[in-house]
This record gives sequence, C-alpha cells and structure tokens, in this order.
Amino acid sequence: MPRPHLLVAAAIAPLLATAAEAQPLLGRGTQVLSVHVSPDFEGAVGDMLLADASYGWFVRDRLALEATLDYAVLEDVAGEDSDYRTSAVGVAAELHLPLGGALVPYAGFGIGWRRSHFNDLEESGFVYGPRVGLEYFLADNVALDFEVAYSMASADVFINDFVAEDSDISSALGLRVHF
Repeated sequence: MPRPHLLVAAAIAPLLATAAEAQPLLGRGTQVLSVHVSPDFEGAVGDMLLADASYGWFVRDRLALEATLDYAVLEDVAGEDSDYRTSAVGVAAELHLPLGGALVPYAGFGIGWRRSHFNDLEESGFVYGPRVGLEYFLADNVALDFEVAYSMASADVFINDFVAEDSDISSALGLRVHF
C-alpha cells in the first residue's frame, strides 16, 4: 500500500473505532441541525454543486420532522444577463431505523414550495416526494449522512440541461449534529 494511503487509514481509524461504540441520539425531544451538499449532474448548465441547511426535531422516538431551506444562484450562465436562481422551503418527516450500531438507515417524505428563474422562465410550484438515506454516526451526536430523493412538482421548476421539468432525482452528502 502506498504511503499516502497509510496516512489516510491512520487518520480514519480512530473515527471508525469511536463510531462502533456510538449510541445514536434518536429519542423524542432530540434536535438536529444538518448541512448537505448536493451534486447535480444535470443542472441548468451541466454539473453544479448545491447546498442546503435544515433544522429538525424528534417528535417521537426515531420519528423526526425537519424544516429545510435551499437557495442557489448562478450568474450569466447562458449568455449576458441570463441567471439561474432557485429557492425552496419545505418540511419532511423521517423514520429512522437503528440497526444497533453506528449505521442508521431512514426513509421519509417531504413537501414544500420551489421557485425557479432561468432566462425567460419563471416558475413556482408545490414540490413533494420520497427520500431514503443512511446516517453513519461518528459519535452519539454527530453523523455523516447520504440521501437520495425523488421530487415531483406541480410545475416545471427543475432545470436539467437547459430543459424545465416537473421531476428530479437528487443525492446529497451531509453532516448532521444531534443535540
């Protein structure tokens, strides 16, 4: 194994050992702050990277409600004065299914409102859809998160390769802090 790989393995090993002992905080009353980064390989102008933030709380053991906020701006993407802007607000419910260790899968459903502006197109619409994810707890209250969502909309609010569409598949990588 080349030397750089040994350094990476040595840096990750303590995190994995800590994660193996993690007792995830998924009980009623627990609050969650999260930040996600989403690669979009069919974005308005090709590949893009988007970010969102959310705040949630567990209303019952393993059942969380979450409020999300997304905003993206790309300026001058298709010629002069052609900007791509999108904003979204939403809520989601997630059911977490602990497996007795650091790995916790979840399934959920979200609803919200999205507004998109691209060239002459300006659309707003109701957005909804399922999501599934996997949290890997590094400690009792800190988790790495991977999520895949399928979103449908009442209008063409998703821009994929210069085409407005009413559905979208997205993935996100993030960090969640439970407290």
